[in-house]
Amino acid sequence: MATKKLTLSIPSELLVKARKLAKHRKTSISALFSNYIAMQDTSWEEIPMEALPPLTRRALELTKDMPPLPATWDYREELTDALMEKHDIK
Repeated sequence: MATKKLTLSIPSELLVKARKLAKHRKTSISALFSNYIAMQDTSWEEIPMEALPPLTRRALELTKDMPPLPATWDYREELTDALMEKHDIK
C-alpha cells in the first residue's frame, strides 16, 4: 500500500503519551495511528493478522481453537468469582 505524508496537530501532552506508547509497543506513531484508523468500522475478522501488534497476534493464535464465549458471559462476574475464591470470601 502506498503511503502519504500527513501532518497532525495534537496537544503536547498527547504527543508525549503517543511517543511512550509507540516506544512501549516498539512501533512508530504513524503505525499506531494507521492501525487505529484501520480498525475503525472493521470487525476483527476483517483485519489481516499482519496488521495487528505482535502480542495481539499471539493472543489470537492461542485462542483460535477455543469455543466462542456464550452471549451471556460477563467478565465482571468471572473476575468477581475468581477474586472471592482467591481471598476466601463467601
